Amino acid sequence: MKTKPEPNEEFVPTALRQVWEWKDAIYQETKHLPTREALREILRQAHEAAVAHGFVTAEPAKLAETPPPYGAKKP
Repeated sequence: MKTKPEPNEEFVPTALRQVWEWKDAIYQETKHLPTREALREILRQAHEAAVAHGFVTAEPAKLAETPPPYGAKKP
């Protein structure tokens, strides 16, 4: 990855270049898939990255228990 611009090109931040490279890599990996499958694969990879960097847990979120109707006793 080159971060220093050539004399005839404008400066582009490194983070933006990395995003462009990531988008191109994702496209190359999923261009043969139908749209739905490609989106699933992108979502799967994004989830793996989020788990690897500690943004989310590997387990899906657990839903809260629905309380009993007003006045009823909890079993």
